[in-house]
Amino acid sequence: MKYLKICMIAMIAVAMNACDRDEVFEREQYKQVIALLSEGDFNIFAEEHDPATADEEGYTDGYIAASCGGALPTTQPVTLNITEDADLLQQYNNINFATESYKYALYLPSDRYMIDHPVIAIKQGERNGRMKIRIRAGGLSPDSVYLIPLRVDKCSAYELNPNKSMVLYRVYPVNFWASTKTVPVYSHRGILLEDGTTAPINTMMTKQMLPVSGNEVRIFAGNKIVTTATASIIEKWAMRLSIDDSGNIAIRPWSDSYFGLKVAQVDGDPDYPNVVKLVDDGYGKTFKTFLLCYDYVDSDDGVTRYRMKEELKIENIITVK
Repeated sequence: MKYLKICMIAMIAVAMNACDRDEVFEREQYKQVIALLSEGDFNIFAEEHDPATADEEGYTDGYIAASCGGALPTTQPVTLNITEDADLLQQYNNINFATESYKYALYLPSDRYMIDHPVIAIKQGERNGRMKIRIRAGGLSPDSVYLIPLRVDKCSAYELNPNKSMVLYRVYPVNFWASTKTVPVYSHRGILLEDGTTAPINTMMTKQMLPVSGNEVRIFAGNKIVTTATASIIEKWAMRLSIDDSGNIAIRPWSDSYFGLKVAQVDGDPDYPNVVKLVDDGYGKTFKTFLLCYDYVDSDDGVTRYRMKEELKIENIITVK
């Protein structure tokens, strides 16, 4: 009899423990927690912005978003008040770069973005909400990282995930030819002729291209191989390619300073007419193709002059966003 009582008590205890576990499981499963959407350990939310698609004021639209977790939809509306927090950016820089301040991410200048309504609203019965951010990306340096540090100042309902209550919104400038997010690598084939000689050199290499505005990109001149694009190297060797609506290109130095690249566009070459176009290879692929001709001075010795005729080519891969 005593044995039976012990068994019954044990069975009741197991059942109660199972019920407790089920209750905890259901509570956690159905628990509604609000979080800002981001990626990685530092809560980055990144978007590409193409100045060529900007409105009359030069802005393109972006957003940050919040989501409500749990198995059930919201039973009441949720309002998240969003505020900027410069300390988040400072923490990001300190953790990632410590005293290497030249690597620091920059606070996107205030004249480069607008947040008309700093609120994320999640409607009753829904899970997600957005806040629009207007970005003016044209002319941003392709060498800098730009962030807007944001956090939730107030949440009107449910629990807020403390680890996902902030976000660093990153701006990636992009245009049709180049992107700072996934920097394209163009294949280069060129003919390089040193001034005063008659034997041209055939060149083959790859070149990275970076966007500057909706109709402008940056490359390095000649057959200069750049492994680390320091500020000094960029000043001495980089040039701008400005592209009009017909695909005609104007070549200018990146820097107008005394140390900037000495480069002059050469027009009239039938094979390298300073244009960019889409070229069909006849096998179902098209390529973005730059055909350039220019004279430049070697920025390392400041004396030797070259004429470069080059083709820059990359496959035109069409993506659907």
